[in-house]
Amino acid sequence: MKAIVLGASGLVGSELVRQLIEDQRFEKVYLVSRKSLDFQSTKIENYTIDFEKIDSFPFENQVDTLFIAFGTTKAIAGSKEKQFYIDVEIPSKIMTLAKAAGVRNCVLISSMGVSKKSLVFYSRMKAELDERAKKMNFEKLIILKPSMLDGDRKEKRAGEKFGISLLNLIGKTGLIENYRPIRIEKVANCMRSVVFDLPNGIHELVSKQLQAYS
Repeated sequence: MKAIVLGASGLVGSELVRQLIEDQRFEKVYLVSRKSLDFQSTKIENYTIDFEKIDSFPFENQVDTLFIAFGTTKAIAGSKEKQFYIDVEIPSKIMTLAKAAGVRNCVLISSMGVSKKSLVFYSRMKAELDERAKKMNFEKLIILKPSMLDGDRKEKRAGEKFGISLLNLIGKTGLIENYRPIRIEKVANCMRSVVFDLPNGIHELVSKQLQAYS
């Protein structure tokens, strides 16, 4: 299988790439990113692109699956408008190009509890991307909705370490199992595995299901 990864520099995306390199079911992994990424493997082909100008994929080989683990924060983006562009418009464009190129499967990282009716901008934004993905008509679309991600970020996010510790503690009680923080290795493993395990169609897996996934 050949795959495209959008978001390979991020927390989940970088772990996904490491796992894809070790997974013998994947023979080629194309990374699309703004800058060159340092993954040492003959499987990897890294294409640096301008997301505002790209109108087709730079590789000609048939690709089976698009993995999307792409996004930012408002603090890093600088505004809600810029965050929306990065989190919604860029992935939407890449999905459109992938579908036009014959990519059959898409695995998308979303988030728990997203809703277009939410009072929270982030939740509405992610819900918009989910809705757009469903309209792409991939043969197989799998939307993973993890809770707070537990992993070592390059950038430190205020309050995140405390939040992970608190939710882990509460999660042990079983009261909010679906919102217990989830390790990035688990999410990346699910991303790889569901492509083979689930039939064609649209699937949405919430964090509790990801926690139980082997």
